[in-house]
Amino acid sequence: MKKNILTLLIVLISTCSFAQKIKIDKGEIKLDEKTIGYIEGKKPIFKIYNLDKSYYVTAELKSVPNDTSMDLPWIELKDEATGKSNELEFKNKSRKFSAFNYDRSIIYELFDRNYITAEGLVKEAIESFINGPSAGIAAKKMGVQGDIDKANSLADTYQLAIDDTGVIYSVKAKNQDPDDKKIGYIKMTSPSTNGELKYEVTDLDGYLIATWFAKAGMVSGYDKFLNQELITFDKKVLKATFDNRGNPIGYKMSKDITAMNIARVLVGNGYTLGSPSLEKK
Repeated sequence: MKKNILTLLIVLISTCSFAQKIKIDKGEIKLDEKTIGYIEGKKPIFKIYNLDKSYYVTAELKSVPNDTSMDLPWIELKDEATGKSNELEFKNKSRKFSAFNYDRSIIYELFDRNYITAEGLVKEAIESFINGPSAGIAAKKMGVQGDIDKANSLADTYQLAIDDTGVIYSVKAKNQDPDDKKIGYIKMTSPSTNGELKYEVTDLDGYLIATWFAKAGMVSGYDKFLNQELITFDKKVLKATFDNRGNPIGYKMSKDITAMNIARVLVGNGYTLGSPSLEKK
């Protein structure tokens, strides 16, 4: 019994220690109502000062063009005196990040990493991070964006169209009848077995090429949730953005922007659909 009570006390103490509340009040950074520093600026650039304003660091939110709503920005911390900088990502996305409070989101992240504490900015830790090995986030993100741009350019050449029955058409169709421009089919299920929106894409032979999930999708052989992502028959995972603006009144597959996004991502990444059995003849 005593052991159980001791365990409960430890859990309660641990929970309380992580329940500290940060808020920004007229430029003051407050931790549980105690002012621990100051922040100035507005998105995307903020200056964060220690309590006596003898030291500050610049935090700039960075992102790549055409990021989806699922892609968070990252933070570039910069020492204006030396011009050196380094990057970090929001590591605790669900609790810390708010698109309505960028300044507080940044402070929470720095607090999580012990770059700011109840005593204010930790200059030594920040300088060690800034002068340390590059995180390489921008290089990685921009490289991924380059791949996306190439896929979009390739998808443009297919001149895709989808009718209200879910037939996908392309000027690059390779059917026996040259006037037949069908390359595949797309079907929407709402809700799917997990209660969320799902799309399935098949080729002209009826083989499943890819499945797209709006949220928390699970597929055998893949150990992560799929959120606004599709997974192909060969287990390649690709992002495809959800967009419901095409159907403000009633639903038509031909107006479904999400369906078109999925088809474009597939053909842009080499999944040309069509009929493999026909093309082998």
